[in-house]
Amino acid sequence: VSTTVADRVTVAGWVGSTNLGDELLFRLLRDLLADRGVTVGAPSVDPAGTAAVHDVEAFGHLAPSALRRSLVASDAFVFGPGGLLQDETGIWNLPYHLRRLGSVRRVGIPWAGIGLGADGLITDRGRSRVRRALVGHTAIAVRDEPSADVLRALGVDRVVRAADLAFLVEPPTVSRDGVLGVCLRAPQSGRLRPGALDARRAWPDERAASLAAALDDTCRATGLTTRFVALNAPTDGVVHRQVADRMATPAEVVEPDLDGVVGALARVDAVATMRYHGAVLAALGGAAVVALPHSPKLRSLAADLGPGATVHDGEAEGLATAVSGVLVGRSHLLDAVDRLRTLAGRNVEVLDGLLGAT
Repeated sequence: VSTTVADRVTVAGWVGSTNLGDELLFRLLRDLLADRGVTVGAPSVDPAGTAAVHDVEAFGHLAPSALRRSLVASDAFVFGPGGLLQDETGIWNLPYHLRRLGSVRRVGIPWAGIGLGADGLITDRGRSRVRRALVGHTAIAVRDEPSADVLRALGVDRVVRAADLAFLVEPPTVSRDGVLGVCLRAPQSGRLRPGALDARRAWPDERAASLAAALDDTCRATGLTTRFVALNAPTDGVVHRQVADRMATPAEVVEPDLDGVVGALARVDAVATMRYHGAVLAALGGAAVVALPHSPKLRSLAADLGPGATVHDGEAEGLATAVSGVLVGRSHLLDAVDRLRTLAGRNVEVLDGLLGAT
């Protein structure tokens, strides 16, 4: 553990939203800092909610003066955790996050990246933005090898290949329920539209009906029942109910809170997911993983998990075969998860290095 005399750190990820994956990452980082006697300030989409849930000093995420005050009062700055370094979901993501690094440089405190993803950088302009912004850090810990490759190719110094911070979660000891967990996402209208405006968007009826039929076939083939688990209830729940209502076999729709999401995914035997942390938390509990087409980060994770995971590009077509295949291979998950838990510990090393730099 760091022997730093640092008292306060500002942490800037995606905080205060309804996305349980991002909230879980922030909780883990906040706990690491609390264990070291460090208080936390954080820009948040919902400052009052963040202060109440995480016991931190939260302020508005669109308030540059509040950010500066927090930085001036801090000994260091943490950029992350999460997939902040991407422009695949829209043109607004990088400017939103990277602008904070300019404020950090002006204040002059040390900073590091923790648990970052960068394999969603798809444009030359986005890569140029990242190259210019990621300077002056003590280290940048990234969650997978493709992210490390991207940043090193851009000439970013001191890149540390780690793993997602969520691999540090201690899964509860629970019995499995004979369930196929399903984590879907609402569609996004396009890269020019902020994703936050896409709440309550449904899938086309044909797509929902096709996946419902595929889930019915999968349950009949495996003997599992379907449980939809929302990691972002206001958006995911719409699609989950839409698909569940079209299924012939029994289907349950659950919308856990932050305290319940780890346990909800620890109980599944397999998961078919478009949500990154649906895959991480299910794998931590020993569940087989079928990553449905959505993002490069799921491909990277499936590769790290080995034979107990696969990327299924067909979505509905062939889903039963994909789930059956990873159920056979999930005995290999324990070693893969242990390796990723060890790699995730490198985030802690980078954090302690940052605190020591103060």
